[in-house]
Amino acid sequence: MGNLIGNEVSSNFQDITQVYQATHDGVGNSLPYMNRSFVSFTYGGKAIEDFNLIATIPEKKEINLYSSFSDSTTTYDMLDGQLYWGTRLEPNRLSLILVTDEISENQLDDFREWFAPGVERELILAEHPNRAILARVSSSPIISCIPFEKQTTININNFSYNTSTTIYKGEISLEFTMDDPFWYSKLNYMPNYLDKKTLEPLNLEDENINKIEALTDKDMIKIILEDRLPSQQILTGEYFLGGNILITHGSYVGHTYIGERIGVFAEQSQGLNINNNTPAFLFYSGTAKSYPIIKFSLIMQFDNNGYIISPKNTITSDSYSNITIGNNVFLFTTPNILTSYNEAIKIFYEANSFNKIDLMEKVREKVVEYYARAWAIRSINKSTSLSELREEMKRFFYTNDISFIINSKTGESVGTFNIRYQNNNGQETHLVIEENVGDMIKSNYLIIEGRDRLNSTGQIETFHTITSSEDLNDFLIFYKNMYL
Repeated sequence: MGNLIGNEVSSNFQDITQVYQATHDGVGNSLPYMNRSFVSFTYGGKAIEDFNLIATIPEKKEINLYSSFSDSTTTYDMLDGQLYWGTRLEPNRLSLILVTDEISENQLDDFREWFAPGVERELILAEHPNRAILARVSSSPIISCIPFEKQTTININNFSYNTSTTIYKGEISLEFTMDDPFWYSKLNYMPNYLDKKTLEPLNLEDENINKIEALTDKDMIKIILEDRLPSQQILTGEYFLGGNILITHGSYVGHTYIGERIGVFAEQSQGLNINNNTPAFLFYSGTAKSYPIIKFSLIMQFDNNGYIISPKNTITSDSYSNITIGNNVFLFTTPNILTSYNEAIKIFYEANSFNKIDLMEKVREKVVEYYARAWAIRSINKSTSLSELREEMKRFFYTNDISFIINSKTGESVGTFNIRYQNNNGQETHLVIEENVGDMIKSNYLIIEGRDRLNSTGQIETFHTITSSEDLNDFLIFYKNMYL
C-alpha cells in the first residue's frame, strides 16, 4: 500500500457548493435567467437555489404544453358518433426532481416550512421569468439522500463553539398543483427601467440595487421576443395594454406611472367613450383566453311614452345591446330595476281606468324589483289620474346615467343607479344604490382570445377592436395576458 506524504491545511474560504456555482457568477451574483433555465425557479419570491437545491435536466425533458383536459360529450343509441359540447382544462400540475450536493439540516427545515401544504404561492420558472402562476404543494416531498456529518462552528454571544451537523446529498421529489391552469404575465410592456428581481417598472431617477435598463439586458430582450411585449419606447397612440394600463396621447389617466404616454387608472378614473363608430383598442400578447373586468357607464334613453329604449330590452326592441371585442360578442339588456320600471310604465299605459286597487295588484304581480315597485306604489297613492300617474313614475330616476362593473371570470356584476325614494316619513329623497345585475347578461361573458402581433421593427401591428351598439362612457377594461 502506498503512503501519502504531506500536510492538510484548513482553508479560510467559505465552502462553495456545486449548486451555488451552477447558479451564481464568480462574484456572488445570480446568473441571468437564461443561464438558469430549467434548473431554477422562484416560489413565493424565494429562489430554489437559496435552499441549495436545483432542478435536474434530463437528457430529454418531457414537458406538457398545457394542462390535461377533458371533453364533454354525449352519445345516443340512435345516433352515430357523439355530440361534442366543449372542453375543460384540468388543474395544471408540475413534478420536479431537485438535487443537491449539500443541504444542511437548517436548510432542510427551511424547505419544509416554505413548501408546506395548504399554502398557495406564486411560482415562476427561470425559463419564463415574466410568466407566473399560483401553485401549492400537492403531495409530501420525498427526499432520497445520503446523510453525512459535517464539522461546523456556531457563534453564541461572540464566542465560537465547535460542533457537527448533518448534511444531505441526494434529491427531493416535489409536486405542484395549480388550481387555475393558466400562467399570467407579470409585465404587459417592457419598461425602460425595472427591478430585475421583481420586474417592477422603475423611473430613471429611482434608486434600486436591482435596477437595470431593459434594452441592455439579454434576459429582458428574451422576454420581449418570447412573450411578445411592446417596449415602452414604441408606446404611442391610445389603447389598453393589460393590467391597469391605458396608453394615451401624452395625457394622463388617473395618476402618472412612468413615461409621458403611460397612465395608470384607478377604478373610479375616467376611461374612453366608445360606440360602433368610435372604437377602442387593446393589445393582447397571451396564448390563452383572458377573462376581463369591464367598467362603463351610459345614459339611459327614453321614448315619448317614458319607456327605456337604451339599453335595448324585449319590451321595446327585438334585440339586445352589445359590446364586441374582436370576434366575441357580449349581449346585455336592462337589469331588474330598469326592467321593473318599464313594466310599471307598461301597466300604467295599458290600464283602461284609474282604479288604484287593480293597479296595485298588477304592480305587485309584475314589478319585482324593490325600489321600482315602491316608487310605482307611491305614484299610485299620490296620483289622481292615469296621466298624472305616468308622469310620477317617470320621475323615478334622479339622473339618467347608470354604471356597471362586470367580472367575466367570476360572473360578479354590479350596477349603480340614482333614484328617487320615499322614506318612512313620507319624504322624497335621492338614493344612490348598487344592485346585482347578473340578470342583464344575455350571452357568454366577454373573453379576449387571439394573439396580437409586433412587426419586424417592434411596433404593434395588430389590435383587438372594442365596439358597442350603445354610447358607452368611461369605458375601462382590466385584463391579464394569459398563457397556456
